[in-house]
Amino acid sequence: MNPIERGKITLDAWRARRATPAEIEARQRRRLAEMLSFARRQSRFYKRYYADVPEGSTDLTQYPPVTKPILLEHFDDVVTDTAITKAEIDVFVADETKIGERFLGRYPVWTTSGTTGEPGIFVQDETAWTISDVVGDRWIVPAMAELSSLSRLITQNLRIGLVAVSGGHFAGAAGLEMMRRESVYGERRLRLFSPKSPIDDLIADLNQYQPAILEGYSTVLVELAQAQQDGRLNISPALVLPTAEPISETQKRRLRDTFDCVVRELYGATEFVPIAVECEHGNLHANTDWVVLEPVDEDYQPVEPETPSETVLITSLSNRVQPLVRYDLGDSIMLYEERCPCGSAFPVMEVGGRQGAVLRFETDDGNEVPIFPLALSSVVEEIPGVRRTQIIRTAPTTLQVRFSVVPDATEDEVWRQIEQELQTFLQGHGTGHVTVEAASEPPQRETRSGKFRHVWSEVID
Repeated sequence: MNPIERGKITLDAWRARRATPAEIEARQRRRLAEMLSFARRQSRFYKRYYADVPEGSTDLTQYPPVTKPILLEHFDDVVTDTAITKAEIDVFVADETKIGERFLGRYPVWTTSGTTGEPGIFVQDETAWTISDVVGDRWIVPAMAELSSLSRLITQNLRIGLVAVSGGHFAGAAGLEMMRRESVYGERRLRLFSPKSPIDDLIADLNQYQPAILEGYSTVLVELAQAQQDGRLNISPALVLPTAEPISETQKRRLRDTFDCVVRELYGATEFVPIAVECEHGNLHANTDWVVLEPVDEDYQPVEPETPSETVLITSLSNRVQPLVRYDLGDSIMLYEERCPCGSAFPVMEVGGRQGAVLRFETDDGNEVPIFPLALSSVVEEIPGVRRTQIIRTAPTTLQVRFSVVPDATEDEVWRQIEQELQTFLQGHGTGHVTVEAASEPPQRETRSGKFRHVWSEVID
């Protein structure tokens, strides 16, 4: 994308921040009509899939929803650039040396960890990549205008630290690596921290790095706040951005009080990164000028405002290389009709789902150590042959692993590697006495939500 086009998108996004409801709706309506028309012309899959929908209709309820398995099954026909094929994408994402590179030199490619089943593959075009930056900035940058925040940003040399799982083409880690490769600023001032690291190592690394902005999994940031209170961590970020996992108001207040800084929750997904951003009043605002959100029940029927949905259908208005129209994201959300006291006309929303528990074990020397859910589950998910996994703490020192394998994998061989990798991971955290056992049943969906929880405990502490 040339600088002029990027500038136009950036200017429009910032103007929309204080737009009226009618102005936001007009942007959404215009972009939706353009996206539906484009998808029906340029995507072989959508052309067939919408054959019975009247031409030119922008009534989304007439369009059948899509799911991750459907998009994966018809991947080559969904994408609108015929140079992109699932076979070549699979080779690309299997190569860890390609993390941070663009596929075909043009397209960022992100993979999901498979919260709702199969890992997904999502190709971004330049507009989608630009929007992932700009839409978040329009909420966050004004929050940093106070003198104390600016002073910290300068003192910490604008360094940004991201706590996210590496080792794959995940949006967070791979996106950061791409910025490092493509920007002189990024190479010097962006750093990835792994939640898989023992907590003491993570604390030591952050003490050395001294980030001005710290973003990452909510559970990890809350644990780091405790370390700061205990005197083990000594950092002074200007901004903390919890994301990827649910976080309560109490926990956000704890982050603000502990680090004495601005805290803004981010809600997004690999499929569409900047779905919502928190304002100064603590409310998540959905970026509905660039995404359509439809909270629905189990039959894909709309739910009333302030009613938790079973899932949410999202329609991306930015990505044309792999259009997402009424895509079943799997998260439970609530939308509110009332305006936020901050004055923004963007709708307020709340998010459920994405459940995972921090597991705490006594170490071999008698201390307590936290094991973070996304770090633990990713150890198993990265093992070749693993299709799905769930990890349950069934006793104080016992982890039970449910797993399923891909068709060409041998279950016994995969289990031996799971056991070995988990034991190595746990020993690295000083908890080598924890027993890892295979469950007799495969991963199960929750009856009510249909989602897969990855990590939880059945032990009452």
